[in-house]
Amino acid sequence: MKKCKLINERWPGIHRVSSPYILNIGAIEREVEMKLCYVNISEERVSGPYLDILKRTAEKVLRTDTDIVIKSVEPGLTRGFDLHPYFAFLNKRSIVERAIEAEKEGFDAVVVGCYADPGVKEARATVDIPVIGIAEASMLYACLLGRRFAVVTLNEPSVVPDLEDAIMLHGMQHRVITKPIRLIKTSSFDVFTKGMEDPLLVAQDIHERAKECVADGANVVIVGCNGLGPLCTLTDMVRIEEDNVPILDCISIGMKTAEVLCEISESLGIPYTSRSGINALPRTKDMKRVRGNFRLGTH
Repeated sequence: MKKCKLINERWPGIHRVSSPYILNIGAIEREVEMKLCYVNISEERVSGPYLDILKRTAEKVLRTDTDIVIKSVEPGLTRGFDLHPYFAFLNKRSIVERAIEAEKEGFDAVVVGCYADPGVKEARATVDIPVIGIAEASMLYACLLGRRFAVVTLNEPSVVPDLEDAIMLHGMQHRVITKPIRLIKTSSFDVFTKGMEDPLLVAQDIHERAKECVADGANVVIVGCNGLGPLCTLTDMVRIEEDNVPILDCISIGMKTAEVLCEISESLGIPYTSRSGINALPRTKDMKRVRGNFRLGTH
């Protein structure tokens, strides 16, 4: 693939390097065809072993010539249990800011790492690169694999209404089983402590809940949490042997969707995002004016 530079007209002075990128990884220079940005919805200082789990998952899922860089929100949430709607609203701003940075820095696509898809709608209508929500991507993929799906997530009852809303937002209410959101038994604290050290401990809990979903009519089970999904991928907990029912890690599906979307767009020339309606990009002068009003600057 020919290497060239494209002027990014939306961000004057910023040059976007079309693939391949030549990056220095340690002491090794290697050719990279695609560069993805993963937005971590918690601050880096509190993410600890989770970031290593993410990197190991990406190595297993993505092509060897695809790089993924983790950008954590800053400022952002520092506790995984800060689930209040107002706190989530505040965090969205940092998520969108990371997407804006990614576009300016020449990334090919952005993946937002939370199953509630926070800030995805806003970022998708703001930056001129693909923005992938892991819930949307995994639900659409589940529909290719089976007639009805269910979602297994953290032992946090307060998240159930948001995940049910996501199903309706994407028009999937007729593709899910009755009571489609199922909670694991392991506490969230144990998931992000013991589970990071021993992924199989949590993956087995997920597998048991997935079997319950299948018994209730699910043909596909989505692991609907950024912290849970990779634990299944890394332990090869990807199916229920009876009837070969798929178990989908939303993070792996989200990353791979971003990669494939870029490939299809480049190969066939199909736009990666329709700019009709809600996804229409704002005018540059309006972006500068409104960001200035909020003292966000122009970066």
